[in-house]
Amino acid sequence: MLRREDFAAFYSQAHGGFTPFPWQERLLDRVLDTGWPDLVDVPTGLGKTSILDVAVFAAALGSQRARRRVFFVVDRRLIVDEAYRHAREIQDALDNGSVGSVAGQVAAALRVPGDERVLEVTRMRGGVTWSWRWLERPDRQAIVVGTVDQVGSRLLFRGYGLGDNLRPIDAGLVGTDSLIVVDEAHLSQPFLTTARQAVREEPAGLLPLPVIVSMTASPGAADSDIFRIDGADQAHPVAGRRLRAAKRAHLVQMAGVTKRTSEQQTAETLAQWARHFAGDKPVVGVICNTVNRARAVFELLHAAHPDRCVLLTGRVRPVDRNYLLLEWYDRIKAGRAGEPPEPVFVCATQTVEVGANIDFSALVSDSASLAALIQRLGRLNRLGSAGGAAPAVIVHNPVDPPGVYGPARAATWEWLCGLHPPMDPAAAELPEAGIDVSPAALRELVGRLATEDPARWAETQQAPVYTPFLSATHLDAWAATSPIPSPDPPVAPFLHGLQPDSPQVSLCWRELPEDEGYWPAGIELVPPSAEECIELPLAAVRGWLAGLAAVPAFSDIEGEAGDADETFPAGGPGRPGTAGAVRRVIRYGSRQEIEVIDGEKIRAGDRIVVPASYGGCDAYGWNPASTTPVLDVGDLCGGTGRRPATVRLGPTLVNAVAAHDPQLAAPLEELVRDVEADRRAETLRARDYTADLAKALRSRPDIVARLGQDLGHDGDDLPPHLAVLRRLARAAKPTAKEHLVLDCVVLTSDITVFGEEDTAYGSSLARRKLTLAEHQMAVRRRAEEFARNLGLPDEIAEAIGLAGYWHDEGKRDERFQAMLHEGDRWAAAAAPHVLAKSGMNPVDRGLRRRARQLSGYPEGMRHEALSAQIVRVLLDDVKSADADLVVHLVAAHHGHSRPLLPPIIDPAPVTFVERDGEVIEVDTARSIDWDAPRRFHDLMSRYGRWGLAGLEAVVRLADIWCSAREEDGT
Repeated sequence: MLRREDFAAFYSQAHGGFTPFPWQERLLDRVLDTGWPDLVDVPTGLGKTSILDVAVFAAALGSQRARRRVFFVVDRRLIVDEAYRHAREIQDALDNGSVGSVAGQVAAALRVPGDERVLEVTRMRGGVTWSWRWLERPDRQAIVVGTVDQVGSRLLFRGYGLGDNLRPIDAGLVGTDSLIVVDEAHLSQPFLTTARQAVREEPAGLLPLPVIVSMTASPGAADSDIFRIDGADQAHPVAGRRLRAAKRAHLVQMAGVTKRTSEQQTAETLAQWARHFAGDKPVVGVICNTVNRARAVFELLHAAHPDRCVLLTGRVRPVDRNYLLLEWYDRIKAGRAGEPPEPVFVCATQTVEVGANIDFSALVSDSASLAALIQRLGRLNRLGSAGGAAPAVIVHNPVDPPGVYGPARAATWEWLCGLHPPMDPAAAELPEAGIDVSPAALRELVGRLATEDPARWAETQQAPVYTPFLSATHLDAWAATSPIPSPDPPVAPFLHGLQPDSPQVSLCWRELPEDEGYWPAGIELVPPSAEECIELPLAAVRGWLAGLAAVPAFSDIEGEAGDADETFPAGGPGRPGTAGAVRRVIRYGSRQEIEVIDGEKIRAGDRIVVPASYGGCDAYGWNPASTTPVLDVGDLCGGTGRRPATVRLGPTLVNAVAAHDPQLAAPLEELVRDVEADRRAETLRARDYTADLAKALRSRPDIVARLGQDLGHDGDDLPPHLAVLRRLARAAKPTAKEHLVLDCVVLTSDITVFGEEDTAYGSSLARRKLTLAEHQMAVRRRAEEFARNLGLPDEIAEAIGLAGYWHDEGKRDERFQAMLHEGDRWAAAAAPHVLAKSGMNPVDRGLRRRARQLSGYPEGMRHEALSAQIVRVLLDDVKSADADLVVHLVAAHHGHSRPLLPPIIDPAPVTFVERDGEVIEVDTARSIDWDAPRRFHDLMSRYGRWGLAGLEAVVRLADIWCSAREEDGT
């Protein structure tokens, strides 16, 4: 029997023998006794991420105050996602815990009947492609690390990057049975305000409402229910050492600065102090307020120390970031095995302030708001292990524009100067005196300021962003996801507050044919993924494409401060002397929505693909001044998660691998030559290519050591190219297709049964045929299993089971059956059983299109519309279930009918359906059920907005589960 006292042993098993700090033990007691606090106020370096361990262990103990899904939210594009790493350690401990161990007991307590996994761990942020099925089962324990945009938009039924039909699933999963932990609350106050108001507006339902907890390392918060460290933490040998970690801050105010020379002088000053510290400090950090300044300092240091300098900003392709971290993280992380043999420089923006487990030996920083400086100082001597006091220099440029920090920067500087006067800017050495900024001393200083002079403390904080009032009308409008109402209230102001507009676009670089008429075909088979894109301000991208000399400052949507002017040569890369000539780009919406447009026509939220020849990016990220062709990394994505891996077997793949692994490029180049020979001989061999990839990987002993002889590795901590090639080498059902436009072969790993677009008949495609009776029985059993594991009442479980059992009744339409028989009406009529799954190749869109046309099934027709009509008749014989709920769950099982199904004119309506010898009167001309809005509204009033979405998710995830695994109900 698992006991509260086992928490320390569980923590130790999950995290390599480390034991929890006293505050972590006390937080668990607090949760079990009275529930979660509103705010957890713990200094940086004391393991705030361990709140995940507390949440998981409380759930294992069966506490009613625990929640099934934990969302750890940080409003930064994290460079080192320690929360994700921490969660993976918990997952690994649960997966590998022996039966007698505490981790094994926790796993047994959390595992639900019918599930092979214990805990799902997912990253959810801009620049990371996670499967749209990020949680396969609603009854599975999960930890999700995400940004405000990704988690917040899903909570509000407007998930960024999701199709309208998938949004209710994610809303139901985020908005029910969830613990939402918002780290560094001062960065995310609008989202906190919105989320808490949304929970207050939601009636109690069958599924638990979310619990919202904020965390901070910046004292002074006004929450009424605050959990803090106490004397036990200060006395703890490890926590106490970190709290008293010796750090001294020195102030430098620049003199003689003009607006014209400001940027150059500031960068040179920051670089000068970084060089000074490199004399005896192994890891020197330089944190700047803008991306441009960080790159300018980097260029100054990199020129003299090309192998000892790295640039970390939020504006880098995630694939490139992964390679940077693989190269640099072990040298700069907290708790590193040893110091680098030569001093290294880490130039960064605010992106390292939160969630980055980096440990600087010395720090140089732009002046900033008080909260930002506390975070930056938290990266200095993080574990308290440095000999002597670790130095920090804070540089203040009096002519700097207010930027993202506004008046708080100047107010904080004034307060710091009151603690200790700035040093002589001409001094070559630091004075012995300085400001004690150990975590304990800094908390005391800031706490005294907030208590004794609250007005001044308020001036040192960034001005609060106004958050619009959230009303029930807003929530009702967002809950309507199909069709989307017009007007549709934007969610961004409720996530980030009302502030100067900074619309974003996602930018991707690809090798494309010279003829732009072939561009759409060039990316259709290998669509752009988040891992190869950078989120950038719309105005900056438009200006870069137009070849303007500069672009106005815009702030980063995920909190990475305002950019200084994005500068690049007049005329733009590749277009010298043609300022104002807008270049052409691809706007990518989906495989069905690809268009070539002028760069000036791009819109906020667009995913844009540009030719690699345009330049604008390097290994460290967005660099609009660069005219060097950009490396196409499209083949280095898709090695982790449930997303298929796809590569173009051609020179582009070889070039991408050669840039990071020259030795592996040679056997891949040989494979590409074999592919070209097969194409000429018209003997493409899809199965052999995976064997060839495995052979190429095994040709390297060091790769074999990392992957194992069977290539059995999860791929999560591998270099991206190895993760992709490993997945392809292990693919059970690979497909190879010749790509004439790109002059290569596209090789794809296992294909999922149906994709995110979730077309009218997409879920009816599978590798093997399944009868309607088999599929519906399988879905019923899984849905009822989910409902039981969630503890839903018997009558609701019955309604969910009936919805699963009848959800595809509309497929009895003889035209739909003909479509499942590749358009052959005679074959459909002669078939002994009604089909649910066709057995057609899910990848062959041409075959699907021809099958629909031959069958006569109207384009866009929803089989759910007919299913709902049939279900209303079948429910006449069922008295106990909630009939409205059953009908709605059936009508909405592909994300429509919230509140209306799409209006489709059926030119040859079906007026009856035969079901097991019984004729049921229906009419496919009724593509819209005008009672659906009333039913939808009543059900939301009864079960709650998120509660209803959660019940829909139970049925829909059961359907997806059974379809993906081709379960037949036996």
